[in-house]
Amino acid sequence: MSQQQPADGERITLRLATPQDAGEIAEFYAPYATGTAVNFEYDAPDAAEFARRIEGVQRTFPFITAVRHDPFGGEHIVGYVFATPMGSRPAYTWSADTSIYLNRDYRGHRIGTLLYDALEPILAYQGVVELFSCITVSEHDDLADLTDPAAREATLARVNDPHLPVTSPRFHRAKGYFPVGRELGVGYKLGTWYDKLWMQKHLQARPAEPKPLVKLPDVPESVIDDAFARALERHGHTL
Repeated sequence: MSQQQPADGERITLRLATPQDAGEIAEFYAPYATGTAVNFEYDAPDAAEFARRIEGVQRTFPFITAVRHDPFGGEHIVGYVFATPMGSRPAYTWSADTSIYLNRDYRGHRIGTLLYDALEPILAYQGVVELFSCITVSEHDDLADLTDPAAREATLARVNDPHLPVTSPRFHRAKGYFPVGRELGVGYKLGTWYDKLWMQKHLQARPAEPKPLVKLPDVPESVIDDAFARALERHGHTL
């Protein structure tokens, strides 16, 4: 585990998730499932389901949590990030789909940036070359013409949607992702049809002949610790 001492006396740590984290994660994830279109789940998964997800993810890729430590000794998971394979067929091996969620009480503290900065060096060590993120967007989002460089910058929704914040495309763009495709009206939730925007990031150069993927159980602990320490050092992170 890596940690940092914020100015107000609290600490933030980064660590790999465990099944024991599932209850707290399920609690702050639930409003995303039941009250937003950020994802296309209707029912909030329970702790047992999240424990299964954590274990399933970490057979291959990291599932990383950001943990806030309060002055009274309490620990609170304030966000998580993970990656999953893009597909089951072998040619997808070196591409990963990323997913990130924050406890909504802790948004606006650059925790998402911190989590991505911790995840990416580990994925690079594993041999991942391309990253993808599939983001819900409104049909009214101005990002429509993916061939127009000016349109790539226009991630503004013309109609306010109380169930869908417009921040995710901007956040991913700031982290080096760019739009590569859009699925129109692909999901119906909370009385609205939504699009999905695919964004991509080149994590590292594509080798002529890629080596076998290094699965998470075979990644040295020192690689993980170094990724966490560097991410925390880079941000000087405080809540």
